[in-house]
This record gives sequence, C-alpha cells and structure tokens, in this order.
Amino acid sequence: MSKYKLGDFVRLVEEDAEGYITRIIDDHLVAVTGEDGFEIPVPVSKVTLVHGRMEREDDQAFQAKATKNEEFIHEGVFLAITSEQKQGLVEFWLVNESSYHLLVALNSKKNKTVQGEFHGEVGPQSVVKIHAANSVSVGDWPLYNFQLIFFSERTLDLKEPLLVDKRVRPVDISTAKKEVGLLDKKAWLFRLDDKKDDLNVEKLKEHFISHRPKR
Repeated sequence: MSKYKLGDFVRLVEEDAEGYITRIIDDHLVAVTGEDGFEIPVPVSKVTLVHGRMEREDDQAFQAKATKNEEFIHEGVFLAITSEQKQGLVEFWLVNESSYHLLVALNSKKNKTVQGEFHGEVGPQSVVKIHAANSVSVGDWPLYNFQLIFFSERTLDLKEPLLVDKRVRPVDISTAKKEVGLLDKKAWLFRLDDKKDDLNVEKLKEHFISHRPKR
C-alpha cells in the first residue's frame, strides 16, 4: 500500500512545487493538487512528505476546497482485451474510469463448473491485468463472470454491486480496436456497467409465453 494518505502535504522532488494529495490512484501513483487548483498524477517515488508543517486554517480550507471541487465520476467500468503477436496471446484488463475503488472477482464458467481467475482491488482511473487466453481458441472460451463492489469515502447515493456474465465471441475480436487512454494502447473494449444491457428476465418470459402459438 502507498505510504501516503489523502490530505498529506508533499513536495515534488523534480519540480519546485508543493500540494496536497487529493487522490490515491494506486500503490505507485498519487494525484497532487497545488494552489492553482490543478490536479496532476505523480509517481510516489517523485514526491516527499513535508515534515513538521504547521496546519493553518487556510491550508485546511484549501484542502477541503480541492476535495470538494474534484469531479466525481460515477460510471465507466470496462473489459479491455489486447493482443500480442506471440502465439496469439490476448490479455484481459479491467479498466476503471470511475472515481470508485473497485473490489473485483473474475470467474470463468464452463460445463457447470466455476474457476476463479482473479480477485483484487482496482483503484479509481486505473487499469489492472486480470486474465490471459489464446485467441486461436476464442470460440471455446468460457463464460466470464464479473462481480464488482463499489467503494468511496465520499458521501454518495448507494451504488449496488454489479454482477455481469460476459461471453466473448470470435466476431467481438474481429472488429477494429479502440484507443484506451489508461492502457496507452488499442484494445477491444466492452462496457460492463452499461445499464442499457440490463434485461428484465420476467418481461422476456412473459413476452415469449404470450407469443407462443396455441395448439
């Protein structure tokens, strides 16, 4: 875990600048907001804690203002699949463009069995590799089950956990890739928290039953 915490006052090692840590991106990257109000990502190795700094009322007011003005992003969770030339290897990434900390569990489901593939935390505006597979056997890939819990220290409306089954078909990885900023590379991208994909199973059942031919 990062040795810094939200609200720490730090100095940038390679620049003549100081500011408060307003976001912990991951174990190796923090976001620092200076007096100009701009937030910039900085490697943990490039900042140093300002020891013995006396907290003043204007410091506390600035810190609260920086946190309050930070835009909170409520959505934007994706599965990104990248390909490598070596032996048709593809890599699965969990891309979190939201401001939530995600607790993630990935399982593969095949022939009535379930196998755990990944579990862990994905920080806000960050990406984590969660799986790898061979593109040659894409037609035989299992059904992937994603379970996500959303966490934030901010006061927000309750966000329910997300449970998504995703099957990747050969046609899904035959289309053009999209540029993924957090990955800094192109990938096939699949939205996991898209509410438009939610289906009301009971309504579907009613629809098919009502349209079933009468004998």
